[in-house]
Amino acid sequence: MTGFLVQARKDPRAERAFQLSAKWASGQLTSHRVRAFSHATTVTNTLGRYVPNIPPQAVAACLLHAVPKWPQPDRAVHRLVENQCGPEAQRLLRALRAEHNSVGVPSNDAAREHLRLLRHMPWLAHTSLAFKIVTLQHTLSRPARTSRALMGQLARTDQGSQLPYLIQVHALTAGIVPQPMSDEFGRLLEQGRPVPTSTAN
Repeated sequence: MTGFLVQARKDPRAERAFQLSAKWASGQLTSHRVRAFSHATTVTNTLGRYVPNIPPQAVAACLLHAVPKWPQPDRAVHRLVENQCGPEAQRLLRALRAEHNSVGVPSNDAAREHLRLLRHMPWLAHTSLAFKIVTLQHTLSRPARTSRALMGQLARTDQGSQLPYLIQVHALTAGIVPQPMSDEFGRLLEQGRPVPTSTAN
């Protein structure tokens, strides 16, 4: 465990979230077949690398959002998080979870609402980009055939495409998050764009 998370856990709100995440994520894998708690700590440390002054409530939201399946209904989890980690952690967690459940169709109302929240909710842009950076890094580090297949799914032009939404996120957050964070997200998006194929005559 790197220094950022060790330091962040000195705040009781982050420590309580760390313990909940470790307990809830046990035995779970992300959609990319990564151990969920490992994903939680990687995303949190990535966030801390780019934003070392990130508040403990945002750390708590990161650690808990990374858990794929919560052991209680959403409403009960949100009450618990508000009580143990503070209302700001609960609001960030709710927004991160809502985005995760809505971005399959980038033109829908929920995705547009998340773009609005990225502009106005403190620290949401930073936490959201940390997840996206780690996910893209993992996807692009896979063997070439698997990586191309995963990025191809992301870039489909049908109803399930996420790439236009991610491009909007990059443009919108460029003036909110630190420049190195924005640059890394943009680099990963560019690296993952499908190469156009030409048809021979």
